[in-house]
Amino acid sequence: MRGITIVTALALIAVVAGLAYQRGASDCRASYQARALAQIERANQLDRARIASERARATLARTLEEKAHADPVAVPRCLGPQRLRRLNRLREKH
Repeated sequence: MRGITIVTALALIAVVAGLAYQRGASDCRASYQARALAQIERANQLDRARIASERARATLARTLEEKAHADPVAVPRCLGPQRLRRLNRLREKH
């Protein structure tokens, strides 16, 4: 009778230990998956921010290009021909 009790107790301990191991392994997997999902979400947020930034840059570039070509007369000349001749004469003297 004592042998059966000892075997039963050992079997019960083995079952409880096995269940505890499975619970711990399950918790570990869940924790790992939660961290992986958080990293994926952060990467997605960065991707969305990058895409939005690229769109804003493209829109700004298109707007600037349209403004530059809209009224070519609005672009002032940097140096007139007389000023350029005068600057060339000053440079030749030195």
